[in-house]
Amino acid sequence: MNQEKNLHWVQLLRGVAALLVVLTHGRYALLGTPSWPLADQLMTPGAMGVDLFFIISGFIMYYSTTGNPGGAGEAARFLVKRFARVWPAYAVVTLASVYVLSGGTSYFHVAANRLAFWHTLAMLPADPHQPPYFGLTLLVGWTLEFEMYFYLIFAASMLFKRLRWFVLASWVLLTVILLPLGHAGFDMSVARDHGFTAGYMSIVTSPFVLEFLAGVLIGWAHRQPWLRIRSPQLAWHALGLSVAFAVFAIYSRAVWDHGPTRFGWPLALMVLAMAVASKTVQIRAPGLCIWLGSISYSLYLTHPIAQGLEQQALQMAGLIGLWATWWSVLLSLVCALSVAALSHHYLEQGLSNQVRNLLLRLLTRRTAAAAPQQPLARRA
Repeated sequence: MNQEKNLHWVQLLRGVAALLVVLTHGRYALLGTPSWPLADQLMTPGAMGVDLFFIISGFIMYYSTTGNPGGAGEAARFLVKRFARVWPAYAVVTLASVYVLSGGTSYFHVAANRLAFWHTLAMLPADPHQPPYFGLTLLVGWTLEFEMYFYLIFAASMLFKRLRWFVLASWVLLTVILLPLGHAGFDMSVARDHGFTAGYMSIVTSPFVLEFLAGVLIGWAHRQPWLRIRSPQLAWHALGLSVAFAVFAIYSRAVWDHGPTRFGWPLALMVLAMAVASKTVQIRAPGLCIWLGSISYSLYLTHPIAQGLEQQALQMAGLIGLWATWWSVLLSLVCALSVAALSHHYLEQGLSNQVRNLLLRLLTRRTAAAAPQQPLARRA
């Protein structure tokens, strides 16, 4: 069964990854209570959702550009679409987070906060010597800085057309392995500060880039007709084993923390197994999971605001005692889903689509204006 057009399993993974991150942050409501040890044990591994997002991102970038000839025009269109997909909602949520989580306009009375805010909007590290979080205004914004860098190097590789994959792999090898090796010694920790003078090098040299590259390689494997499991039974078997192994490795803490040599590699194996198995069997996902996948970006982006609003609402209602309970964690999840649905509708499908269409029109006009005009005699 050819499942190349069926990416429901990707939406499933996106939804799961977003939910895991929401629960990971939601556990802080129980900090200092008798429930904290259990909450920390059950929910902290959900941080792997970030690594899973990076792997999926690389896969989707490869999958969505298969058959694309590359070149400057296609690279520009790719960047426009990705920028419009990410930045408008990101900018609005960053500003909203200041008013909900950081005290509103008083936040800007401090020079360091103003600097962090503008760095956040520009998707640049505010404090490059604190990888991977970089001291940003939007707490979850650090992952979007990596995501935007992935888009940049992927678009740059498209300029080389047929050589794009060689160029992309060479760039990652140079920046993630050779440069750190020659500067401060090889280290696969995403939290290590290599001490580069240019702050953006903290992103360029991060091992997180290898997770993105792993997703690209999985996308390549998925598109190869010869790489398939002929038996449906074996396909389901490989799929089940890969999921069980990833869950075991992470929740048993056999591997721990972000990075390709930690959370990344068992998750990459799982995504590879899903990608290959999906060419043989249909990996069905419930409608709810598909919906979660569709709002996963908004859910990831806005859930700290939803959790902050919940805490403030409980305080105003005189029910702040309920904050440090399991019921509060459940309520924060429901609030996060509600806010994400609104964000998806008004920011992703509304604002982002308008920005994308505007930028594409401007790009088309610029391309047409730059195209050489044919002589009248030749047109005739």
